[in-house]
Amino acid sequence: IYLCASSAVDARSEQDAPSEPCAARKKKTRTVFSRSQVFQLESTFDVKRYLSSSERAALAALLHLTETQVKIWFQNRRNKWKRQLAADLETVHIPSTSQRIVRVPILYHEGPSPGSGSIHYPLSSFAHSMSVLRSQMTGLV
Repeated sequence: IYLCASSAVDARSEQDAPSEPCAARKKKTRTVFSRSQVFQLESTFDVKRYLSSSERAALAALLHLTETQVKIWFQNRRNKWKRQLAADLETVHIPSTSQRIVRVPILYHEGPSPGSGSIHYPLSSFAHSMSVLRSQMTGLV
């Protein structure tokens, strides 16, 4: 794979242009990390998401990698971590069809009720009804 150093359109005519459209440069091949390197990188990532330059240099020397390789690995790993967090949050917030809707009764009603200018609390009449019912049931038990 070849990359161009500049993608600007050349205003010169085709006869003045060189035979190659740009200086050809080979793309760096993908680094393949060993299992032990990945284990050490992952272990370090679990402790710290970001490394200082001295920490990066020490880890690179320990793993026989360049500092750039360690830096890029951490950048890629942070991106992967953020994608995983986003996916986890998405699965938590998506309502599933197994969830059921529970209707909650309104415990008070704002606004004028017939015959009074105050807030009407239906539960107060319910509580009164329950106390009456309770007193009637005590004689039955």
